[in-house]
Amino acid sequence: MTITLTHGHDGRLARVRYDNAARGNCFDLARLHDLADTLESAAADERCVVIRLDMAGRHFCGGWDTTAFAALAGATTETVAADLRASDAALHRIRRLPVPVVAAVRGRIIGFGAGLLSAVHLPIAAADARLSLPEARYGFAPAGVGHTIARSIPRQHAYHLLTGAATATARQLLAWGLVVEVVDDDDLDHAVDDLVDTLLAVPGPTLRAVVAVVESSLATGTADQAYDISARTVVAGPTRWGAAG
Repeated sequence: MTITLTHGHDGRLARVRYDNAARGNCFDLARLHDLADTLESAAADERCVVIRLDMAGRHFCGGWDTTAFAALAGATTETVAADLRASDAALHRIRRLPVPVVAAVRGRIIGFGAGLLSAVHLPIAAADARLSLPEARYGFAPAGVGHTIARSIPRQHAYHLLTGAATATARQLLAWGLVVEVVDDDDLDHAVDDLVDTLLAVPGPTLRAVVAVVESSLATGTADQAYDISARTVVAGPTRWGAAG
């Protein structure tokens, strides 16, 4: 498994590539923390305004690494719950990045992959993308992923997915708001390129402010922070572009 960070557009674009393609881009807690660390490092550069997350290979995410299941033998409820909370905390770090993450979503999104998908700010899916939640077939009730799905899609569909009885298509993911666009498989990389270019055309401080407005509004349920965030961009506007007239 490798995670690489490169930069483009004079540092305004960061590209993070996660390559565990040999195992379908599955994760364990250490790999997840490594990804979150890399994304945070990219966003900490004040020049950065967009992160492009590239998941190597044919599949977006093959879920949690099943080789880690052996460690569950003899584990206590408290230990397992702590690990589940830790994985959700790492995903929350991605959600709360100060710049948007754009990603191409292709192939399979399995189990934990649904949580990673929900953490990405602007995911674009190929028409062949499919989401499945097989945890129940292993005898597990999904935890953080279950919470995410239950809050994100209609209740009946949540049951259909979380029991492992259904697989969601890319069009369903779009209808539920889990991806922002669905394109033909051959057009996926081009669509991501276009979205990145569109975002790079927005002034960096403004793009960071948009992220702050969205995330503070979701976190607090109020517009209190959004007023101040917006006001700073309004005041900075004449300075940045010159007062009209």
